[in-house]
Amino acid sequence: MKQFIILLFTSLFFVPAQSQNLALNGTASASDNAIQPAMNAIDGDVGTRWESEFSDPQWITIDLGTSYEIGKVILNWEGAFASAYEIQITDDSTFTTFTSAYTTTTGDGGIDDITVNETGRYVRMYGTVRGTVYGYSIWEFEIYEAVDPATDASLSDLTVNGTTIAEFSSSVLNYNVELPMGTEIVPTVSATPSQASASAVVTDATSPEGTTTVLVTAQNGIDTKTYTINFSVELTPVNQTFDLTFEPGTVGSNAAAWNVFENDSNPPFEVVPNPDASGVNTSPTVGKLITLAAGAPFAGCETQHGTIWEWVLDGTTTTITIDVYKPVISDVGIKMVNKTSGTVFELLQPNTVINEWETLTYDITSAVASGDNVDVDQIVVFTDWQDPRETDNTSYFDNISWEGLKLADGISTGIFDYTLPEFKIFPNPSQDVWHIKSRSQIVRSVILFDSFGKQVLSVKPNLDAIQIDASPFSTGLYFARVETNFGVKTVKLIKR
Repeated sequence: MKQFIILLFTSLFFVPAQSQNLALNGTASASDNAIQPAMNAIDGDVGTRWESEFSDPQWITIDLGTSYEIGKVILNWEGAFASAYEIQITDDSTFTTFTSAYTTTTGDGGIDDITVNETGRYVRMYGTVRGTVYGYSIWEFEIYEAVDPATDASLSDLTVNGTTIAEFSSSVLNYNVELPMGTEIVPTVSATPSQASASAVVTDATSPEGTTTVLVTAQNGIDTKTYTINFSVELTPVNQTFDLTFEPGTVGSNAAAWNVFENDSNPPFEVVPNPDASGVNTSPTVGKLITLAAGAPFAGCETQHGTIWEWVLDGTTTTITIDVYKPVISDVGIKMVNKTSGTVFELLQPNTVINEWETLTYDITSAVASGDNVDVDQIVVFTDWQDPRETDNTSYFDNISWEGLKLADGISTGIFDYTLPEFKIFPNPSQDVWHIKSRSQIVRSVILFDSFGKQVLSVKPNLDAIQIDASPFSTGLYFARVETNFGVKTVKLIKR
């Protein structure tokens, strides 16, 4: 009878979302000559890591303080991963005797979510073959206690139209799924309980852009969990005229979302009152750029990647226009760039009048055939291209207009602190660390971009409180795309 019970538990052990990561209250030790300390792997900070020396074998051990029935081990590998390793569990601190709870010779890094069924106080990752020329390196080493299967109200699989949701995890209850453009039928959701004795009831969304829920009831009939899938439909490209103005609340009107480059000290781009609203351009507000004599001939300004729209030039595209107001006659340049920094076109032509508004028109029909005419998401403006530039010049521009197919809207860049009920990012600005803290929401992922649109950090904590180490980053503006179980929001962060 004892053997039967062991076999039953082997197939049914589970770690629920509420389980505490036991390692957070443990201590860590590692093989000699570690480059970064073992305790970094159990500090709850995905920005710190344990790193071994560059040889085989190497190990890291977590002492839980007392013996537990262990149901799951999660290893979050840094780029230096193990291609062959064991998870060893024991009550013997010397590991003279132990049980190999898991063994692999095909490790590929990333996050290893490992189900085990062993009892012990000490849990060790014993690496025998490195996956790179470097050592072994782990961001976080998590350990979870097993629980009674009768209370298990989790899912082992969740599919949309027959395909498992990307990054599905039994402990994550909320998902955002984008359906292909043109989708008109509510997707089919199938749910598989972790336990055969549990039940799952799917309540479908009422439309393709809606929410499907899955209510899972455990074997005991008491414990439940609700999984939520929020569906959206990929935007169908729509031909439209794009008008980039600087009126409050419009796309491009946030001066902080513009970068200035090659302009000596790079005085900031500004959105200011129109210097002459009685002329051709009667808009109340316009863009302003001071080009310095010490700046490069091609000093200019640009929208940050993704902060306006995403588009592609098509057969309707013939021209792009811009209104300019300048104190000198010199070339005005206009440039479009795609999301991978490929130049679609770059054109120059001079203004013909000074100290009054003038509309310049550029022929861009040939740009439609450009190999970089894909996922365009940035406008670059050179207000005063001349060599040499003998004096500092203040130029104004407005009403950049063109036609094309709209693929997506830009990210929001108009706020510094972002707060939902019981959700907060602080401090902001910060010198050392940004905290993301909530009482009721789970932070599923954070992707950090610099002011040029380059991704500089990506973490998937699935926790209600995390911190982002700001110390490695240069002073300046950053954008964090934060996904929680309530949705996605892009917020502006400032590093002092």
